Amino acid sequence: MLIKLIAPRLACLLSSAFICSIALANPLKVIEFDKGLLTELPRLENAKIAFIDLSAKNLGPKITITNLGGDLLESFSIPSDRYSPEWTNWGPGISYDVKKQALWYLSPQVGLTEFNLKGEALQKINFPNASHQIQITSEDTFVMPYSWDKEDDFQVSELDASGRVLFQWRGKDFVKKSTHANSVAPTQPLSYTATTSAVKTSAGNYYLSMAQKNLIIKLNKAGEVIWRQDVATRPHTLVVKDDELIGYSARLPNRLVLMNDDCHCFKEVVINESISGKAPTRSLSLQYLGKGLWFTSGVTALYILNDEGKIYWKLEHDGLRGRPIGFHAAVLFGN
Repeated sequence: MLIKLIAPRLACLLSSAFICSIALANPLKVIEFDKGLLTELPRLENAKIAFIDLSAKNLGPKITITNLGGDLLESFSIPSDRYSPEWTNWGPGISYDVKKQALWYLSPQVGLTEFNLKGEALQKINFPNASHQIQITSEDTFVMPYSWDKEDDFQVSELDASGRVLFQWRGKDFVKKSTHANSVAPTQPLSYTATTSAVKTSAGNYYLSMAQKNLIIKLNKAGEVIWRQDVATRPHTLVVKDDELIGYSARLPNRLVLMNDDCHCFKEVVINESISGKAPTRSLSLQYLGKGLWFTSGVTALYILNDEGKIYWKLEHDGLRGRPIGFHAAVLFGN
């Protein structure tokens, strides 16, 4: 048995192929699963979750795919030329392309890579100044923020499928003319705005979260700021419906600010996790699933919960227990 286990490990490490599927013990554990979830949203029965897996960080990032049952469906390594070793843990992003049934991975300082669900690389778009989030719009464009920005950088970029730039916005003039807080993270003290989320609406406007300024802003198509909201503290991932902001994640503490359909007001849900390691905050992915239910990634677990904080589903990973090797960006799809 030992020989059978070591042989595929060795073959995987020595192989030039980037896909590495080994029949090892499943590190995923479903901690909570309220079956009422499937009564509320039956379409979730066949849902899958893909997340950036840093449990073997010294070997580079992987994408792991599971389902609500916690089955290990697939796990494949990112090719070494499609991520920067210095930025493995700093602002990668992941998204699912519904039309192509493919995953897109974003590495800061490198760009976008498209994979099929077996881990085969399909397309590459080099674009170093992007991080954290990939929105694939209904026009098949990519909207991405840039959190590691300097003063003259663009905080949001929209690319077409070939990588051609369609829209960019530089926030320098707005920042210099406006009043705002400064919430400088010790992990990125040199970031100008730390824009961690950028989302295009159905009306063609853009929402941005400027974490370093404790601001959420809305741009029109001309790049003019038409709305702003000061928040506390450090807004992270934004979710929109039609042309309105309906939710966002934030840090210090890790929490979600979610629109409640009944009162049409925002409610705050704190993600309480026992976290080891320095800087116990994390990039919180966030998706609205419908009927008041949300999918999010914490540091030690992935969750489906409602806007009252009730957890319907929770998944942990034996190798992802806290900073710096906790859960990172994740996406739920196939629902």
